[in-house]
Amino acid sequence: MLREIGLQTPPTLVTNDAEAARKFAAEHSHVIYKAFRSLPPGEDGHTGAIWVQRVDPDTLSVTAHLFQAEIPKTGDVGVTVVGEKVFAQQVAAPDGALDWRRGNWDDLIHAPIAVPAPIEATLHSCLAAFGLVFGCFDFALTGDGDAPGHWTVIECNPNGQWGWLPDAPAITEAFADILSRKEAAGHDAARRL
Repeated sequence: MLREIGLQTPPTLVTNDAEAARKFAAEHSHVIYKAFRSLPPGEDGHTGAIWVQRVDPDTLSVTAHLFQAEIPKTGDVGVTVVGEKVFAQQVAAPDGALDWRRGNWDDLIHAPIAVPAPIEATLHSCLAAFGLVFGCFDFALTGDGDAPGHWTVIECNPNGQWGWLPDAPAITEAFADILSRKEAAGHDAARRL
């Protein structure tokens, strides 16, 4: 869907066929693996995680996996869309980790970044196609981020987290605005009855 509405995406394969995964890996110089979900809580009550990681095609198992061609990125950007409002933060780990979520989140470096207008319009189109008003999109940048061609969408998170971002108060306000408009519309409709 993301590619169909005009966003650049990396070659991606979801499969439980080890041979298909090996063929995909042979077609791309570097391949990463992404888990579909986090691990259940352990004995200590903490939920585990399988971080984005590079994979060796010779070690693949036969459960469903998501593989993507690794993008030679210059940075990561999280874009949170709430209604018509768009919030974007470039996120970097001081150690340059492949998956910045893996380290200490207090050490992350955040910087607001402008989303190119064509990308922003496409994100709104994507959410509208699904009848949604909220989405958290992850992008890999391959340049300085000023051109749409430098933005490769990795995914739209089904349960995107944003409470830890520097612009969380503004995102909260955008949610409150949408909810209050919906509630007001409901009250107006009830009064007309």
